[in-house]
Amino acid sequence: MADLFERLFIHTDDQPNISVHVFWGALCDYVDGQNTTRAEIIALWELDAEAQADLHVLCDALDAAAGAVDKLVIMIRLHTVMLIAEQGLRYNTRTAFRNRLGL
Repeated sequence: MADLFERLFIHTDDQPNISVHVFWGALCDYVDGQNTTRAEIIALWELDAEAQADLHVLCDALDAAAGAVDKLVIMIRLHTVMLIAEQGLRYNTRTAFRNRLGL
């Protein structure tokens, strides 16, 4: 089983990689209320139970944000951290990634 971090940043033959940009776009659509649901995100990348749990933590944090500005801050932080982690830099471990995002 692969958690969401592995699917985004660790390239293996076991699971297809998730594009950071497309994943972020799907979450933007979700946050913006444009009919993208958690279930659609799960189905799009065939997320297993472990990755689904990670997605729910992330979506719960977005849903709990007080308003549009707070949601935007979370989304910008997520994009920034994903881009850095994708290059194998600073947030290249599961713990560092989650800690930086406060998850």
